[in-house]
Amino acid sequence: MLDIRHIVGAVLLFVKGLVKLIGECEDFSELEKGVHELCQDVCNQIFTWALEKIDTHLMNERDRSIWEVVGFRTKTAISTFGEFPLKRRLYRNKETGETKFFLDELLGWPERARVTPYLKELAIKLSTELSFGRAAEILSYLVPKLSTMTIWHITQEAGEILQQEGEEKRAAVFEDGEAPSGKEVVRELHIEGDGVIVNLQREKEKRGEIKHIVTYEGKKQVSRNRFALQNKLVVSTLSEGQVAWEESYARAGGKWDLEQIKEIYIGGDGAKWIKEGLEYFPGAVYCLDPYHLNRHLTEALWYDEETFQKVGAAISHSNWQETQAILTEAIKKTRGNRKKRLIKLLHYLEENWTGIINSAGAKRLGTIEGQIQHNVARRMKRLGAKWTTTGGDRMARLLAAKANGELSNYASRWPVEHGKLKEIAQIKPVEKSVEKQKAGEIGEWLQATIPALKGPFADRPWIKHVLRELTRPEFAALIC
Repeated sequence: MLDIRHIVGAVLLFVKGLVKLIGECEDFSELEKGVHELCQDVCNQIFTWALEKIDTHLMNERDRSIWEVVGFRTKTAISTFGEFPLKRRLYRNKETGETKFFLDELLGWPERARVTPYLKELAIKLSTELSFGRAAEILSYLVPKLSTMTIWHITQEAGEILQQEGEEKRAAVFEDGEAPSGKEVVRELHIEGDGVIVNLQREKEKRGEIKHIVTYEGKKQVSRNRFALQNKLVVSTLSEGQVAWEESYARAGGKWDLEQIKEIYIGGDGAKWIKEGLEYFPGAVYCLDPYHLNRHLTEALWYDEETFQKVGAAISHSNWQETQAILTEAIKKTRGNRKKRLIKLLHYLEENWTGIINSAGAKRLGTIEGQIQHNVARRMKRLGAKWTTTGGDRMARLLAAKANGELSNYASRWPVEHGKLKEIAQIKPVEKSVEKQKAGEIGEWLQATIPALKGPFADRPWIKHVLRELTRPEFAALIC
């Protein structure tokens, strides 16, 4: 598909640049960086030539009675091997006036897309770990002209796709009345939810709460003190609790056969929106997350070990009267902030007593805090981070997709026409004798048409050891 002169030109460009680098570099870092840039230049040239060759092939095989060439149009693209211009032909339908780029259609290249899919994937993955500015800074070592705003736009596009997908799944169940069609069958399911408060900008409210819901089948011990969630499904959004639960139910229902599940446990810190999950999963049991129960007990009774032990024992026996009596007595003996914390603890235990006494289910929970920190908080609550409602929701969804192992699915894949490309790139088999003959002819042609092989600089290393080797019949056989 490529002319030998293109390959020779690319190799000569690389060798000439390498010789210059070796002679002028001051340290290995400069040499390494220079070689990287040279490789990008060579890749750009060969890739651009290949695409232009495909465009020429498409022009030659078009239906000339219908499609006429209007002229060339150039677009600038950015890929992992740098920025490159792509010149391709614009065609017009003589009957309808419709215009199109055959090459763009073949490659699945969207009209206004400038950044290639693989570079988008890298940008999205980096932006889920780092700020947009820091992600752009790191990628600039690979692609110098990728700005912070470009990274931001890329993540927004991917987040919007996720938002639309989530809304479609939610609407299909709760507005169109479609029954979830999950196939996986398990005996029990564990669902934990919690909120993450993030700072907002350009919004009426200064803060917003990300609803984070993790559904999983159980825990598997992977080391002495480490457990992994089995077959987890994460939903994260800055929307209201109702939207979060509806989407979580739609996604869970699309994965598991909910009617076949015998036990469903919903765990949380006592927040009202988490308890609303009981309305979406019939027969589910609410359990107070043991982490939050222990935290409230410690914050209120850290100074009084005896009362702490008594309250703990009463709770373990599911005895509300005894728990209430112990705390009431402790409240009478304290003053100031300690008294306020004890009153707050008593109200907290009363409001969540049903969730507390479901201890069998609670023992199976207790993972949400780690999931919150690992999946959301470390990216969205970093120092100085502020979000719009739309931007925060999209980033939360990207982080959920990452936790689900699905992030690369939303990097804007371009569906190429595989059959057509295979046809264009097809190398037709030839007989061995013919192959040798063609190789010899190309070698002779190269020897005759490259003056540098016999000129005054013929002994230069890049001619003697590179260019001359390219004219050998053995090499010509590879491209004939």
